[in-house]
Amino acid sequence: MSSISDKTPVMKARGARARLLALAATLATALLTACGGGSGDSSITPASDTGAAMVTLQDAAGDFQSYTVDVVSLKLTKADGAVVETVPATTRVDFEQLVDLSELISAGQIPSGEYVGATITLDYGNASIVAEDASGGSEALTPLDVNGNPLTGTLDLAVQLDNRHHLFISRARTARLAFDFNLAASNSVDVANATVTVSPMIQATVVPPADIAVRVRGALVSADTGGNSYTVNVRPFHLGSGTAGQVVVHTTDTTQYEIDGTAYSGADGLAALAAEPAGTITAAFGQLSTSDYSFTAKRVYAGTSVESNTVDRVRGVVTARNGDVLTVRGATLDRRAGGFEFLRGDVTVNVADATRVTEEGATGSFGIGDISVGQRIWATGTATIDDTTSTASFDATAGHVRLEITPMWGLVTGTVGNPLTLDLRAIDGRMPAIFDFSGTGATAASDAKASAYVADTGTLDLSGLAVGAPARVFGFPVPFGTATGVDFNAQTLVSYSQVRNQLFLDWSSGGSASAFPGLTGTSTTLDLSLDAVGRVHFIQTGPLHQNLLSLASAPQIVGDAMASDTAYVIGHAHARRVENYQAFGDFITALAGDLGGTQKVLGIAASGTYDATSNVFTADQLAVLVND
Repeated sequence: MSSISDKTPVMKARGARARLLALAATLATALLTACGGGSGDSSITPASDTGAAMVTLQDAAGDFQSYTVDVVSLKLTKADGAVVETVPATTRVDFEQLVDLSELISAGQIPSGEYVGATITLDYGNASIVAEDASGGSEALTPLDVNGNPLTGTLDLAVQLDNRHHLFISRARTARLAFDFNLAASNSVDVANATVTVSPMIQATVVPPADIAVRVRGALVSADTGGNSYTVNVRPFHLGSGTAGQVVVHTTDTTQYEIDGTAYSGADGLAALAAEPAGTITAAFGQLSTSDYSFTAKRVYAGTSVESNTVDRVRGVVTARNGDVLTVRGATLDRRAGGFEFLRGDVTVNVADATRVTEEGATGSFGIGDISVGQRIWATGTATIDDTTSTASFDATAGHVRLEITPMWGLVTGTVGNPLTLDLRAIDGRMPAIFDFSGTGATAASDAKASAYVADTGTLDLSGLAVGAPARVFGFPVPFGTATGVDFNAQTLVSYSQVRNQLFLDWSSGGSASAFPGLTGTSTTLDLSLDAVGRVHFIQTGPLHQNLLSLASAPQIVGDAMASDTAYVIGHAHARRVENYQAFGDFITALAGDLGGTQKVLGIAASGTYDATSNVFTADQLAVLVND
């Protein structure tokens, strides 16, 4: 295997991986109104010319701290050219909150027919886009169009579904439509100049991956304790009224609940939910069945554990603790009066013995002593904002703090075994340098250290780990002030061998006319030329980056013949059009045709598996951005 280096500057990676967010985000949110039928009662029997569609939206982690835009409208296009027009009320969404998660944005009725594409409109006039700078701080970015002009108004994007996989809507069956951000292909970040260039790209498919975690947010309609289920009117994101369809949420004896700040498990949780009044807001996390698209929840939150009009809510990661004062970075504030915002500065969160503490997925007894540095939290209380410094103080002394499962990336050091020692490279997506671990240990000598962070892995399988290779752990830091050799209790572990590879590449001087030498409509591989390569040119594995220029030759890209949920995308930057393909051959044929004239390739982003021995990148997702 070629050597791997992690010396690539943080923002080069983030700029490279950040091109798709704006437009994918828009399409999904617009669909919630188009497919959900706006406000009204979704329990009404549908007309004979409509059908149900389960529409989801997925995002990847770490490219922006916040990416908030306003969705204005959506038009769905049928195969016969007919257009189903919808102009919903403007919906404001921060798509960075969709991390390793797919949101159910519609389960409602839309007119029957064969749909081949869509056109969406979003408004950047009040966009809030924030990325991490080289020191771990927050940088507000000004959005630009592909010509370098400030993007201050609306932006339209035409999205074309794969010709072999259109969206068919009928009363006889439930349809499935999934949108997935290719974050490396839609937004190019320039932190030095505090700008982000938006180039529309989105992956859309009726054949989504089967293992995606899904969130279903909605207002409670009823609960069936005998049938182990409850029904909600879907209200994704921050939708405060109306419905985007109705869904039955199935539960099991192992489903975990948190309702009004109290934890339950199994039947006790469903009984507590049944006691809540109709209209109570719920949020369930689980998976959709691939056969009938039924949804089964692993975790359920309801009541004030989701939202409240009497308290503010803040979510972020604890970067320091001094007594009962927590410092939280990367915080999103949900105001009790409605609306939300990302806070670029630190948030000071005050807790006390009266603060109620729960832990995600657990029913035990917890207190403020369990809140340590590196812990991701969700808290309720009262916020005070200093608009001049973008900082805030938050009083949770009589409120509630939920400890959320926290992800950490690191390189395995020492030997492979339990406990596992990691040289940390990211904590909840933030660089370790911003964390102050003072006070985490039982003594100062046992305080946690980012360079030698110790995780108790219990009975987790460590066979895929290797010294010097990256690993990702999910779990909870040990209680504050108690560490004596273990800093973190891991519940899940992802080894180097299981980490997906990402390939990112752009070309300078307006793109390359020879990016794919020898490309024809019948090519079975995609060869690369690194001539006139731009700032971005690496293969990423977790937090590590392999410089493509350090290889003996440029890697070759092939399609993944074994995957059924492939997505190959061509984006046209100036035309603002996106073509989606599931078959690699169809994608190659279309790409060769698109590049037959004066068009140039601006950049590519691929996800899959890289074999360093053969220097072949097998992609199940691939996006190419061209300049027409």
